[in-house]
Amino acid sequence: RVLKPSGSVWINLGDKYAGTGGANSNTGLGLEDSDEAAFDNRGSARNNTKQTRGYRAKSLLGLPWRFAIRQIDAGWILRAEVVWDKPNGLPESVTDRVRRSHEQWFHFTREPRYFSGISEIREPASNYWRAQSSGYDPDGQSIRGFDRSANPLGRLPGSVWTIPSEPLLIPDDTRNLLDLLDHFAAFPQEWPRRIITGWSPTGICTECGEGRRPVVEKALEMMGGTSGGKRDAAEWDGNDRGFNRDGYPVGRESATVVAYVCACPTPDAPTRLSVILDPFGGTGTTAGVAKTLGRYGISNDLSESYNRLAIWRITQSGHFTKTEQRSWAARQGQLI
Repeated sequence: RVLKPSGSVWINLGDKYAGTGGANSNTGLGLEDSDEAAFDNRGSARNNTKQTRGYRAKSLLGLPWRFAIRQIDAGWILRAEVVWDKPNGLPESVTDRVRRSHEQWFHFTREPRYFSGISEIREPASNYWRAQSSGYDPDGQSIRGFDRSANPLGRLPGSVWTIPSEPLLIPDDTRNLLDLLDHFAAFPQEWPRRIITGWSPTGICTECGEGRRPVVEKALEMMGGTSGGKRDAAEWDGNDRGFNRDGYPVGRESATVVAYVCACPTPDAPTRLSVILDPFGGTGTTAGVAKTLGRYGISNDLSESYNRLAIWRITQSGHFTKTEQRSWAARQGQLI
């Protein structure tokens, strides 16, 4: 209801096992009366042979994909599944299956065409051309031995993002002052940083209402002399100085974001902030990162304690310095 036609929705869901109690219990999954007797008042399983609505105990239920398929059936466009690889995930006490160290994220859109600034979050990749085929320099001169397949901005982000979890440390005096809860489950800042940077505009034009999209300018840089200047690659000191093994000069293409444009012929109208909404805001990580990145963040949560914590984190804590530093490094091309 509140999403613009050009907007995106990113949803993170964990999974559960049927009939196992504890953290992966049947809470909310609709136990039959006969099954409820299999659990004591602490939620511990006493009989793992019981079933949950026909699902056998110990079976992974596949909740994230059940949800995603239901959304597709309801008319949403599922653009991507991204796997969150957790290198420092919590240990588990099971002895007969692998430890779960990932979660799913789903990227949904309302329309086939939507805002994307994915060039802002491309991953570092080699710009150097390989000796494969002929090509031309910007002046139209023939150059032998180049492959122009690599994007100079880097490669598209993959579908597996390795992002460690991040501790949320609250000073005791602040916790007592705000009457905060004892336990928190905050997202690492890197998740909303990538999503907000890649799929929300830096500003929305007040004239046409479109988000300003990045414009990329490319340039050719020769690494070994002029075009067509073949020479022997075997130097006395072992350095080929920008020539491939066949003796042809090697080049690379550089690219930079030089402007941001919208539907206006001349995008000189002022912009307003784009809006980032987290309806399950928790400790305010998404809204805090949005503010740091120059967006307008809105965070909702049913818990008054979490709302107090979110306000403190966004306005007073300084917790989002990490996002500022990481965004600066990305702009400088230093982020790995």
